Amino acid sequence: MDRSPNVNFAFGTNSNKVVSGHLIGSVRISSLSPRTVIFLTRVKAIDKKFKLNLGVHLPAVQINEDYFTDTFFAQEVRMSYPLAEKNDLNFMYLHGKGRNNDLEINLFVLDNYRQFEKLSLQSQIYFLDRDALYGAAQSVSYTLKEKIYLTGFINYTIPSKDLFGTVGLKFDL
Repeated sequence: MDRSPNVNFAFGTNSNKVVSGHLIGSVRISSLSPRTVIFLTRVKAIDKKFKLNLGVHLPAVQINEDYFTDTFFAQEVRMSYPLAEKNDLNFMYLHGKGRNNDLEINLFVLDNYRQFEKLSLQSQIYFLDRDALYGAAQSVSYTLKEKIYLTGFINYTIPSKDLFGTVGLKFDL
């Protein structure tokens, strides 16, 4: 876990299409060096009231301070179902395996997304089988202007009692 400040970015195609592609990453502010880069593609398998998306991370790359690179390939399954207007229940399963390391993980996430006028909340619980990590997280986003959002995130990992958060601005281009 990197607790130093980072600039995060995400670029992608329109997620409303059958196939979408995304580039997600972060850069350390202190050294302006890359920290993570993920190439992700998703396919909509079911796009009705119940939604099912399948994704592949081709690959995920993690870069340490000495520029040593770990690569991972992952597959994900995402499902969502609306509980009410502007309220979705979501589930994600991700399986990741290292290419040049011995990492292998299974991540399970259950979350509830609620949209209010200018405010959106995403509450989640998660379980990661590596080191039996589990916990809860809360994301908050407030619309400042069209396509400009003030965001916040807080995470609490129960076994280690780690609590961390982040705030930032999000710009949709």
